[in-house]
Amino acid sequence: MKHRFIYFTLLSVSLLITSACKKNTVGFLSPYIHYEVDPILIPKGRNFLSAGLNGDGTSQPYTCKVLHFYNKATGQNVDTMFAHTYPVPIWTALYNPKTDTTIALINAKRSTVHVPAIAISPESGQITANFGALNIPGGEYQFDLQITNTAGTKIYPKIGDFILKDTTTFDAVPAIGATSETRILVGNESISKVGKPPHLMIMRVADTPNIITVKYADKNGVFWNPKNGEVVNRPAAGLNPNPPFLQSLRTFTHSFYYTPTSSVFAFPFTPFPLNQGPQAYNIYQRIPTQFVINDGFPNGMYSLNLRFPIRIYVPGSYLVIEQSLDATHAP
Repeated sequence: MKHRFIYFTLLSVSLLITSACKKNTVGFLSPYIHYEVDPILIPKGRNFLSAGLNGDGTSQPYTCKVLHFYNKATGQNVDTMFAHTYPVPIWTALYNPKTDTTIALINAKRSTVHVPAIAISPESGQITANFGALNIPGGEYQFDLQITNTAGTKIYPKIGDFILKDTTTFDAVPAIGATSETRILVGNESISKVGKPPHLMIMRVADTPNIITVKYADKNGVFWNPKNGEVVNRPAAGLNPNPPFLQSLRTFTHSFYYTPTSSVFAFPFTPFPLNQGPQAYNIYQRIPTQFVINDGFPNGMYSLNLRFPIRIYVPGSYLVIEQSLDATHAP
């Protein structure tokens, strides 16, 4: 009995010593970390932020590091293509459209950084994209991640899978609204008649400068002359305050000029407009009654009011033509 007691005592001491010498692992690093969406769809050229990784109980914080990018169709390593950086403007202070009313005031709140078109956040694994992705061929890509936390480091081969998809560099009809045409009785803004929805054409025509050139055409393709006062701002109406706020491109940009056929607006950032007004992203303009012949309406009684929606995501020069289908430029 005495010998048995001594044996168990020695065994207990031995186990305590073994336990004391064994290094405890702090934290957990799951082998099953993954993205919930597979593949992730990235609209090419637009600012984008994906959801983060599903850590499957992995202890936080953890850090992610991209090891390699691959073309999924060919398996080819494309690290060089994704390593290239592009100049991207960023905000350094809060933008206020009511007080930041010049390009200079806006630019004072912005700076430029050089970053890859596609990157993975070290803290969350989120995929970010910017308009530099216009320089990367569309297609499906994969990447390896190295993830590290207090429990150690693991490599997750081809854990990320995303499709870089071509898309428009702007939204308009029908994504964010529709065109409209309204006749409004001169002297009484509460009386109006709806016309045919105008035809809208929008094109990105150059990489620089950042401008929107807007032309309004009658049903025969004749352009109204903004320089001659044939295209003006709509007065306060509907949900808009008095004076009107964020309902025309001139109030969005505060930098514009007119030609005999067009209105040209400079914009300092994308997406543009950044903030939507009470009328969402709709842009309103008016053709005064003396410059228009409205089909089926007496001359001199109704103005022609045109609307189109637009939101631009990629810098560059854009041409917008809105054409009435039932109104004619007055001779």
